[in-house]
Amino acid sequence: MSRLIIVSNKLPFEVVKEDGKVSVEQKSVRTPSKLNTYYKLNNCEWVGRGGNGQIELLKNEKDYVKKRFKEERCHPLELTQEQITMFNDGFCNGTIWPLFHYFTQHSELNEEYWDHYVEVNKLFADAVLKIAKDNDTIWVHDYHLMLLPQLLREARPQLTIGFFLHIPFPSYEIFRVLPWRREIVEGMLGADLVGFHTFDYERHFMSSVRRLLGYDNILNTVKLDERVVKVDNFPLGIDYDYFQEQANYFKSSKGESLLGLTNSLAQNVLNDGDTMLMLSVDRLDYAKGITQRLEAFDMFLADNPEYHGKICFGLYVMPSREVLVEYQTQKRTVDEMVGRINGQYGSVGWMPIWYFYRNLTKEEKVELYTVSQIALITPLRDGMNLIAKEYIASRTDKTGVLILSEMTGAAKEMSEAILVNPNNIAEVAQAMRQALEMPVSEQRDRNKVLQKRLKVYNEEKWATDILDALKGVKKLQETNLTHKVSPKIIDRFKENYDKSESRIIFLDYDGTLTGFHKDPQKAFPNDELYKILENLIADKRNRLVVISGRDKETLGKWFSSYNTITFVAEHGVWLKLPDGEWGMIEKIDKHWMEIIRPIIKFYADRTPRSFLEEKNYSLVWHYRNADPDLGILRSWELKDELRDLVSNLNLEIMDGDKVIEIKNSGINKGRAAAQQLAKGSFDFIMAIGDDWTDEYTFGAMPDNAFTIKVGTKSTKAKYYIDSVESVRKLLVTLAT
Repeated sequence: MSRLIIVSNKLPFEVVKEDGKVSVEQKSVRTPSKLNTYYKLNNCEWVGRGGNGQIELLKNEKDYVKKRFKEERCHPLELTQEQITMFNDGFCNGTIWPLFHYFTQHSELNEEYWDHYVEVNKLFADAVLKIAKDNDTIWVHDYHLMLLPQLLREARPQLTIGFFLHIPFPSYEIFRVLPWRREIVEGMLGADLVGFHTFDYERHFMSSVRRLLGYDNILNTVKLDERVVKVDNFPLGIDYDYFQEQANYFKSSKGESLLGLTNSLAQNVLNDGDTMLMLSVDRLDYAKGITQRLEAFDMFLADNPEYHGKICFGLYVMPSREVLVEYQTQKRTVDEMVGRINGQYGSVGWMPIWYFYRNLTKEEKVELYTVSQIALITPLRDGMNLIAKEYIASRTDKTGVLILSEMTGAAKEMSEAILVNPNNIAEVAQAMRQALEMPVSEQRDRNKVLQKRLKVYNEEKWATDILDALKGVKKLQETNLTHKVSPKIIDRFKENYDKSESRIIFLDYDGTLTGFHKDPQKAFPNDELYKILENLIADKRNRLVVISGRDKETLGKWFSSYNTITFVAEHGVWLKLPDGEWGMIEKIDKHWMEIIRPIIKFYADRTPRSFLEEKNYSLVWHYRNADPDLGILRSWELKDELRDLVSNLNLEIMDGDKVIEIKNSGINKGRAAAQQLAKGSFDFIMAIGDDWTDEYTFGAMPDNAFTIKVGTKSTKAKYYIDSVESVRKLLVTLAT
């Protein structure tokens, strides 16, 4: 029976030793608590780092811990202190975390960190493979394990693998700073489904895939070898009902404080109708923008003296990564700023900022959400930020104002909040005043919409959607599988070829018989290709049709002595039969070229390393060597500009592999191929091509034909083959 195996940096349990007694207790981890629901199912396992490296255990205590983890179906991975330091504190939190949050100045590009990252990912792979069966589903989480999907795929190709990144994926311009960028992308693409919080992160990832590996995406899927990889966004939700219920419970307790603040903050806020509480809850991190929001509060107090004594800023900072120098510096800066602001604006009866440096339980956070009229959530960059969602869910009377950074993933779903640029100190200060003065009716109108949305797309739906999407990818892989040409399949081709009496073979030229060249006129045939074609046409049972987008002059020059081959040029405009002369398949008007040429030339001039090629009856814009993103952008613009023109002039836009060709409508390779098929009765039919234009040829073939696509892009062909070299080997095998 299939199981779900969750893999994360840490297990949802930790080893605790208090008063000499060892226990294994559930804890809060970066992966959402909804995973615990799936984990508790009988068929679920969890792999992650276990234990606490700071706790020394006796043998009997180790045996007890091992037994408890086994009871909880957890598989702890124990690392040495050096591995933890170099992998976790080093590469994960010292390299990836700052880089992916756009703090390149803090990112340490340390080769030794990287070596340990690779080593630990391999240890995780070994741990998963020990328990995984081929029909299991592996769900890998977060930036600690970005190499793991590919490691698992290489060892066990049949596995179903999902990967979810809980932090932002940066733009290519940031990501390219990483020396190991290609390895990271390849590692993530080992999964069947790659998930992100927002479309922006998904888009950045696809840009990196295209630029680093050359794969384009079609409807957010990438085709790799025999697999289709789906890339999608799934915004993480919260356990909405829990926060509603917990908030109601706290209210029913008549304000009894779990935080021990009855005589301080609660006294100032709960019992004073004129004082409002503005809450900020964050981990200590430079990406959270804590110092910037303190600057904004400073500006607010300076510009709005009438609010002195009427607002308290409850600043809760939870300890995080205190071993790193950047975080120690951040802590000192926050301490100093709080002291300065309180000293400058405070009075005997009023302290502007109530500052706490401590961890909070979920129950304590709900209490704070319930008593705070404003939540100030302004990270400089954040993958999602659940604090914002938790605050809104806890406002059972639908009052309260959320000031939210537009740099968070949550901002994509919470446009009813006051959205601010956290770097714009004046804008954040103005938002504080707007929040204080917002009518209750407007607060409820905004929060009603937000709560409805959060209730529907909650934590459970997030997890369910991902696992359902993963199942959908596997079905897509099964139903749309284009078989790779393997030795076994080649044997089948050869068997049918040998016993046939009348054969026809359609061959594209560029990208099929020969590789691409920066200068198309230099992609001429070599001796190896000439020899292959000669062997094929030496058999009188073979009819060979080279069907290309090339102009007739070029093909005529390169193959002038091959009078037994049929040539189709310019995608079906020109035809040369064996021992015949070039002739047009049908009369074509070319006056339109004077109208279209200046437009394409304009785009060629605007796109470095692209160029216009003029054929007899078509115009071609090549952008293979241009910047990938710029080339695609210009191609969209060009097609959009030409759309109405080509319709009026009875033309067609052929969007090929990094080329756009304009030609007369109705003229294509498929039409030319169908005409050749009609001239005989063939018991062996094969068509090989690599381009979008070759899809017309594949579409014109009968069901019994062997159609082969060169490359792994989506195709009508029944088979795919990986390279020009493999095509040549196949043709040699057939002719032998």
